[in-house]
Amino acid sequence: MATINIVVTVANPGSGNRYYLDGVLQATISAIPGNTYKFDQADGTNSGHPLRLSITSNGTHSGGSAYTDGVTTSGTPGSGGAYTQIVVDATTVQTLYYYCTNHSNMGGSFNVGSSSTIQLQDRDGFPVQNFSADQTSVGQIYYNSASGTFKGVLAGGVSIGTWSSSGALNTARTAGLLAGSLTAGLYAGGNTPPSSQVSEEYNGTSWTNGNSMVEAARNDQYGFGTQTAALSAGGVVGATGNKSKLVELYNGTSWTAGTDINQTRAAGGSAGKAQTAGIIFGGKDSTGPGNTDNADTEYWNGSTWAQEADLNTAGAYVAGGGTYTSALCGVGGNRPAQNESWDGTSWSEISEQNTYRDQSGGSADSNVSGLIYAGEAPPVTTITEAWNGTTWTEVADMGTARSLGSGATGGQSGGASSALGVGGQIAPGARTGLTEEWVAADIQVKTLTTS
Repeated sequence: MATINIVVTVANPGSGNRYYLDGVLQATISAIPGNTYKFDQADGTNSGHPLRLSITSNGTHSGGSAYTDGVTTSGTPGSGGAYTQIVVDATTVQTLYYYCTNHSNMGGSFNVGSSSTIQLQDRDGFPVQNFSADQTSVGQIYYNSASGTFKGVLAGGVSIGTWSSSGALNTARTAGLLAGSLTAGLYAGGNTPPSSQVSEEYNGTSWTNGNSMVEAARNDQYGFGTQTAALSAGGVVGATGNKSKLVELYNGTSWTAGTDINQTRAAGGSAGKAQTAGIIFGGKDSTGPGNTDNADTEYWNGSTWAQEADLNTAGAYVAGGGTYTSALCGVGGNRPAQNESWDGTSWSEISEQNTYRDQSGGSADSNVSGLIYAGEAPPVTTITEAWNGTTWTEVADMGTARSLGSGATGGQSGGASSALGVGGQIAPGARTGLTEEWVAADIQVKTLTTS
């Protein structure tokens, strides 16, 4: 179960004051049962404009009344902490509208499920779920591991989790380092072209330029950590194609030189949620622009680098993520369609993805929970797949097809439940700064079969 925060502002587009949701004029919200939707009215433009929900379009201004099931309010609109929120469940009315209690025509639609959704009804004290009007359909069900409830979806129905667009990088580029989280991200280096030293920070909405890296402009570097404590290692330096051993550390304000890695390399994978503990693996290790892939793994303990067990198959442009004791390595480059799992000591081969691609993005919590997204199939793709420790399942596609985006060279932000997809190449020679956010529901996939 997730809480979806919706930032509300008020402005006059020329026809009177209107609500803007996350910057979109009178946006339509498509709600998913199991989630909580919080209309954040802290912005000063909300003063005098209390937001409420109704089963009637335009609410009380059209003879309707406020809808209160699962709805709570707090604070005064326009002041810090003010909000209206609704907990959406299987009994929530499917067609609702948000409106201002003081002024007409400010709101829009808040839709729950779809016209084909059959909601829960109580039968002798037991919650009953009809999966569809056709009880013999084969498809999938959504299972909420926290509440123990199921949600029925036919084959080809709504995917688990969603990607949504957010603020773009100030400098469009590919193959940079991405670290941090959904609300506090860091993007550094990359290829604009030429190679870049620019560092940008993400606050959950927009990117702000920070201090640049100090040692060399580079792309295809390894990296891990947080927005305020990150590490960059190796990479392709400048326009020569030469690989690097250089390491830089970021403290939230500036970059400083760190201890070099053992092997000259670029374009591999990395995992680590802290600046003081992470691994880098795979990549290209030739000193020039050659194509020598490697399987080498190195571990960083905060002060020195140590060699660890190699990957089973050498490869570059691999995606992945996780921690220094539990990580994923995704397919990419010259590798066969094979993924690997790291347990802190050794790498083990795991199931193949459904769609082979390289130069993709990756994010993981551990070796049993991760994502691989976008990449070069070819052509560039939007496909996203989730790993649950046993199988890969295709989930919701990204909004924009791209390759060499975040994660394509080891960067990561977040995990399997929340992640960033940043920058990349949308066509040969065409770079983008587009940012997308992934948010997954607290559900597991179960497959139905007929009997």
